[in-house]
Amino acid sequence: MRKGEAGFVVRRILVALDASTHSLAALATAVELAAAMEAELEGLFVEDVNLLRLADLPFAREVRHTASLESLDSPSMERALRAQAAQAREALAAAAGRAQVQWSFRVARGHVAQEVLAAAARADLVTLGKQGRSRSPRARLGSTALRVVLDAPGALLLVEHGVPPRQPVLALYDGSEGAEGALDAAARLAKASGSQPLVLLLADTPEAAQRLEQQAAHRMEAWDVRSRFRSLPATDVPTLARALQLEGGGLVVVSARSTLLPADTIQKLLDRIRNPFLLVR
Repeated sequence: MRKGEAGFVVRRILVALDASTHSLAALATAVELAAAMEAELEGLFVEDVNLLRLADLPFAREVRHTASLESLDSPSMERALRAQAAQAREALAAAAGRAQVQWSFRVARGHVAQEVLAAAARADLVTLGKQGRSRSPRARLGSTALRVVLDAPGALLLVEHGVPPRQPVLALYDGSEGAEGALDAAARLAKASGSQPLVLLLADTPEAAQRLEQQAAHRMEAWDVRSRFRSLPATDVPTLARALQLEGGGLVVVSARSTLLPADTIQKLLDRIRNPFLLVR
């Protein structure tokens, strides 16, 4: 094992499933990563207690596509959740089977974000869709995804429906403590796909950019990975978003410990871009 290989090890991947198109996109990416990294995949479906409580209210109604209203009660909600869990399990079994990935599946009941975070403590990487079944018309990031972004103990991969991971892998690097984790993850992913990553150096002067490039190049060499480098003199959200969009739909890798990319900046960036997004802690 090379020196760099201890930096980003993924043996267990948790994928949060709710039968939405975004979670199924997360499943496809999780299966691909599990196959590339020889990792075990765990699927989790959460029976949302908020939905069950809503169904107990006397005025609760379900709006059908025909615009008709039907009574919504606890038994019907229970059946609907069981059906969604069965769909999620079938999707996981089919995808993991095709990729010959070891998998497991379980159902939990509670608040979705809390249950995902509890399960995340036993995983090296959590994968989920940017949006769930209830979508915000303004933001790309759903409430569950936002909570997990802020509180997940380990690495987190967010995926949007219709935007599969493409090349190159894009790593944002500012040289701050812990930022090497983003480089390790980018190198591991690029090596698994046989591609060349692009390291975006967050530096406000040419001298600083040169110093960061030397540091990053040395780190990537430990993985036997050749990289490209590009300097970004500003780290405001519009500038970052434009730079990432110019590089296509590549998977973006960011350290949660970056001093130049605090949590609120990461959240705003996620609302602007569609790229798959890996947050490393």
